[in-house]
Amino acid sequence: MVKVGIFLGRFAVKNWKEILFAGVLLIMMIFFMFSGFSFPSPGGDSNGGGANGALFCRAKGQEIGASELDISLANEGAFVGKGQAFIDAGKRHGVDPVLAAAIAIHETGHGKSNAVRNKNNPGGLMDPSTGWSTLQVFPTLDAGIDAMIKNLFRNFISKGLTTPETIGPKYAPLGAANDPGGLNKYWIPIVTQNVQKLGGMSYECEQNPGGGAGPGGGVAESGFANPMGGSIRITDKFGWRILNGQSQNHKGLDLGCQDGVTPIIAAKSGTVARAFFGPSGSGFGGYGNVVVIDHGGGSWTLYGHMAQLQVQQGQTIGQGQPVGTCGKTGNVTGPHLHFEIKNALIGGQVDPLPLIPLGKGS
Repeated sequence: MVKVGIFLGRFAVKNWKEILFAGVLLIMMIFFMFSGFSFPSPGGDSNGGGANGALFCRAKGQEIGASELDISLANEGAFVGKGQAFIDAGKRHGVDPVLAAAIAIHETGHGKSNAVRNKNNPGGLMDPSTGWSTLQVFPTLDAGIDAMIKNLFRNFISKGLTTPETIGPKYAPLGAANDPGGLNKYWIPIVTQNVQKLGGMSYECEQNPGGGAGPGGGVAESGFANPMGGSIRITDKFGWRILNGQSQNHKGLDLGCQDGVTPIIAAKSGTVARAFFGPSGSGFGGYGNVVVIDHGGGSWTLYGHMAQLQVQQGQTIGQGQPVGTCGKTGNVTGPHLHFEIKNALIGGQVDPLPLIPLGKGS
């Protein structure tokens, strides 16, 4: 036993460098594999991190129409007739639908891959419920397109990477461990060519400086002010997302803020319809400390997950007046404001992003 112990000890001393090298190599391989587009952040409600929300992309001039995009998609397999799906998801998440379609065409071999045909997955998104080991399956191709475009915003657009030339080095890095054939070198030229075939980029992007006169950095044409009272940091948008391994429809806009510090204000004047910790089964379960304001005319706003409430049910409130402070109550993983614009007290949510001022150009 002593001799065996001595032998093992000598073996360990002799081979510690090889073991260390192998461990470092394994870590590097894992890093490269998970640094690409196909591995989004795990699901869950927004935690105030992720996308910085400072960059906003919108259609420049006359936006591309679904029929126009469909003509370009006529020979692209599963994407035939899906121009409207790309356009709608692009508007929801602030991503050029032409850019998204160009990437999807390349990633799926012109809409013919098994992933897009059998799993409704055009972006190679992996399934968190299987430890990111298998492709995510979406109920419809429209849902898969939405998830891909949302992920594109989170991992690239929000970080200032808005063209094939700037996206490529991160999306398809040269020398990546998962690209032994060196095919990533063709990613930028092929996606660029696809963009040109689809009619060219249709969105322009600019930084949001925030500010502006009046409550919430000004008032939009819709009549709504910014519920954060200045510049905003979007951490999750309205629409389909991956939550706990499932495709779910996110019914509002998540805005990053400081727990117990950032003031939340009324986006519009009205009457406080609800101000409580939303109990399960009430239609407001999971929202934590939540306020709902009735603005009249079939319009409501909701402010969820707050640390403290500063209004009471039945109270009349003016636009820009405080309703509470940012928090992390309810079903969340970190502090943020969950903001909804609705056409009903329960349900009826619409995308708030086009209806609130973002700063410059609001």
